[in-house]
Amino acid sequence: MPSLSSLLAKLRADYPELHFEPGPRDTFHPPHTIIYAPDCAPLTLLHELGHYRLAQRDFHSDIELLQIEALAWEQAKQLCDLYHVTWDEDFAQSRLDSYRDYLHFASLCPNCQVNGYQDNSGHYRCPLCHKRWPSPGRPAD
Repeated sequence: MPSLSSLLAKLRADYPELHFEPGPRDTFHPPHTIIYAPDCAPLTLLHELGHYRLAQRDFHSDIELLQIEALAWEQAKQLCDLYHVTWDEDFAQSRLDSYRDYLHFASLCPNCQVNGYQDNSGHYRCPLCHKRWPSPGRPAD
């Protein structure tokens, strides 16, 4: 498994259009910046690169966000052999769990605790009591 510094050197050479910058947490800032924390796992760096490679920037619902995250992890999985990074399914799934947990929490009706659905405006609606509430925010990547 490469060190973070050796992986960064290889990624900078392979993707000269990208800017890799240290920061407080790992994230992709479109269109060409990947921020990485000092303790960033190489697999996480490949996940952020996956976001860049997918070129998916916009989402309109919380479930679309989960789908984008899952696709970025699939990209990371495909890049593992090329960059000599060990794929860890449990690690990836634990990161996706934060989005799944968020989605479950966001969709719980504040009145009756039934899972609602997100409408086109981004608000949730309860199929039982018909309450409408906003999405409470998004989890950190």
